[in-house]
Amino acid sequence: MTHKYKRIPRNDNEDEKKRNNLISINGNESKENIVDEWLIEQFKNKLKKVATIVGNLNKPLALYCGIIEESEDSAKEEIVLHNQKYITVQVFTRGGYLPTSFHEQYVFTIDKFISWIIKERKNREMILQCLAAVDGSI
Repeated sequence: MTHKYKRIPRNDNEDEKKRNNLISINGNESKENIVDEWLIEQFKNKLKKVATIVGNLNKPLALYCGIIEESEDSAKEEIVLHNQKYITVQVFTRGGYLPTSFHEQYVFTIDKFISWIIKERKNREMILQCLAAVDGSI
């Protein structure tokens, strides 16, 4: 009796390469998670220190200001303000023939803001500018 199917010998080198590739991918993900967790912790500590300074000054601290869209006469901007308890992200249009108008406004606690900026937004420029503003105020 003959078999219809031919048995193909396993190639251990290919299996080893696949396994090593999976390990390196998982290793990179865990390294990114460790870096993210460290960054979150450092950022949280700095924002909490600044909260006391902002409370004493009784005036919000601008953490980030960036232009999203710009035309000849007007601009759509995003600004992040830190007051003692909350961090506010506002998107507004100004200049030209248009009256200043707010399009979006988000209010976060410090923990929620850090989670939003690092995990959801992933805007490196915003993170770096926020850290520079915090360091400059301490």
